Amino acid sequence: MDIEGVVIDYLNGAGVGATAYPDVPRKRPAAFVVVERVGGPRGEGGTFAAMLDIQCWAAARSAAASLAGAVEDAMADIPASVGSVAGSDLTSTFRDRDLESGTPRYHVVCTIYCNG
Repeated sequence: MDIEGVVIDYLNGAGVGATAYPDVPRKRPAAFVVVERVGGPRGEGGTFAAMLDIQCWAAARSAAASLAGAVEDAMADIPASVGSVAGSDLTSTFRDRDLESGTPRYHVVCTIYCNG
């Protein structure tokens, strides 16, 4: 299962306030979300836990923080909306600034529990 794709599709349908992508788009919108799987072992019987870093980019720090809050809310609701997702745990939320572009962003790190 492409859990990054599942979460991207879910966030794009959830109305978080920005489009989600698998990578930073070449032509950057004012605000956007990037979903990246950063870890998690595969389980047995087709189940697995995936750790995701969901980066919330915006032109201003306050806008990035608001976007991160919307993503946190959406990820808390993903088990009720996506049949293959059994659970979701928010691990951490933190901010940083992209060193290359200087763009503010927040990271929402969560673990998604899936049934293959």
